[in-house]
Amino acid sequence: PRPNYDSALGNPPPHLPTTPPTPTPHHAVTASHPTTPTTSPPSRRLTVPCRYLPAPAAPNQVSDPTSSLSPQTFAFVDSALQDIKREVLVSCGGVSRGYEVAVGVLGTSQPLGIDGDDESTIVTASADLLDEWGVGHKDCNNGVTLLLALGDRKVGIFAGKGATGLMTNRVRSRIIKKMTDKLKATRDHDAALRDAVAFMGDALNGDTSELFRWTAEDYIWMAIWGGVAAVVAYAAYTAYKEEMRKRRLQRTLERIDEADLQAAAEEATGAAARFNATDCPICLEELPGTPGAAAGNTNETLLLRCGHSLCSQCAGEWFGRGVDRAGIWYPLGEGDKPTGCPVCRTDTRIEGQGHGHQNGDDEEGGGGGGGG
Repeated sequence: PRPNYDSALGNPPPHLPTTPPTPTPHHAVTASHPTTPTTSPPSRRLTVPCRYLPAPAAPNQVSDPTSSLSPQTFAFVDSALQDIKREVLVSCGGVSRGYEVAVGVLGTSQPLGIDGDDESTIVTASADLLDEWGVGHKDCNNGVTLLLALGDRKVGIFAGKGATGLMTNRVRSRIIKKMTDKLKATRDHDAALRDAVAFMGDALNGDTSELFRWTAEDYIWMAIWGGVAAVVAYAAYTAYKEEMRKRRLQRTLERIDEADLQAAAEEATGAAARFNATDCPICLEELPGTPGAAAGNTNETLLLRCGHSLCSQCAGEWFGRGVDRAGIWYPLGEGDKPTGCPVCRTDTRIEGQGHGHQNGDDEEGGGGGGGG
């Protein structure tokens, strides 16, 4: 059965091509760069990556059937992986065992057909290599596989459960980023793989300081994001200041409005005292609250801004709805209701509310006849 592993970097594999192309070696294979068959015994069904990549011939830990790596890189990487297996140990069932790291390189003539946006398939293919090659000790599942697919321009790293404590998702992602950045910048897959193996050895030794050391690119991105954050913060601060200014202005206008309404109320009260009206100008009944008015009536006296008064019943029929501000009743002027005083025709709405019907009179003037 497949060993447990951290699946944060991958999902179940999609369909992959089933027929591998015939590899074409780029140079002669040396003794330190062994030749291995590219086909598998028919008695065992292998996954697609393992049809391309036979297990490394012992004691090597690198499979490169198309000789995509230079002999020097092959020897360097294999030696580094042997050192990790021999020197970087982990307790496994009471016995110290070394981490096992294996590398597979698919040449440009061996594409898996992975979509450019698909990052999970290459990781699943790396997991298949760990399974098929038997990388890691079965007692502690401490194997790690790196798959470099040159034909698909993809890199995948898979760690068994016993290795994920050091080869975490963050570490694997960082190594892959380092490799892909170098491949994009230099197209030197030999140098990128050498660096990746060195980073893996450091990580399994518990040292990731070099791996996560900031580069010039990191500082550039930090500056860019810092600039973006500063722009956003400045925009937010500017919007906040503008909102505060609007609120202060609104409060000032409200105070001015209240002062204006209070002055209008004082002027209307003075005018009402001069008029000394006791009857409603519409129904001609005594105004509520004046001597002679009927007792127990729910009707009340309303004072208009012009100083004239009328009963609330007639005000509702004449003006419709209205509001009381500072003791003065102001009609809202809804619909086709007039807004002018029935006595003096003054617009009785709040100052600045607009102009509408005054007394229901048409605003259009009639034609005059000429005298002969």
